[in-house]
Amino acid sequence: MSLISVSRDFLRAAKNGNPVDEFLIGFTATSANHIIEELSDDNAKKVFWLNLYNAFVLIEFRTKRKLNYGSKVAFFQDVSLSLDEIEHGIIRGSKNKFGLGYLRKWRVSSFGKLARVQVMDYRIHFALNCGANSCPPIFMFSYKNLERDLDYLAEGYLMDSVCFKQQDIWLKVPRLCLWFFGDFGGFKGIKRMLKFYKIIAPDEAPKIGFLNYDWSTNTNNFSIQIDV
Repeated sequence: MSLISVSRDFLRAAKNGNPVDEFLIGFTATSANHIIEELSDDNAKKVFWLNLYNAFVLIEFRTKRKLNYGSKVAFFQDVSLSLDEIEHGIIRGSKNKFGLGYLRKWRVSSFGKLARVQVMDYRIHFALNCGANSCPPIFMFSYKNLERDLDYLAEGYLMDSVCFKQQDIWLKVPRLCLWFFGDFGGFKGIKRMLKFYKIIAPDEAPKIGFLNYDWSTNTNNFSIQIDV
């Protein structure tokens, strides 16, 4: 079975509250070389790691364990990873967690260099769920429909979140756009994104502000939408 299929089954089991020990045992038997060889392009990497990340978050909440993003959650045969390392080291392409998207990590392992996504995709920020009320809903990704589904999630999250103020002169966007400012391409990139998803008209140029982030726990976001 492919790693992508395993990641989908793992996420489904986590969502349904089914046993996941078999998957965890399987991961410990999976070598770093196998991961690198099978996840040979950025889309495959994004599908696998997004599914894996969200599954581990679900497991943390389902087992009522305190979520610790620095603790190792993904154990493979010869490498172990934390949620932080999966998000920033692999999915964001070795970006510094606190660098607003402009700073890269100083030290990157050989596995990290080979396993990471090479081209930054800001849409991943609308696909990761950490269990907070302001998080996007969890989605189960497939290789075939990744582009469509990332656009679907980005558009939906923005449509639900963006807030117009003072007769549309000011526009407030999700806090994620500030935390990962460089990932979105700064103010110009944010406006370009808003126009692409038809949140604003092509000729509009509102001032941009940022919404607060609600960190209260919301397990209702744990409703996996399954693509077809």
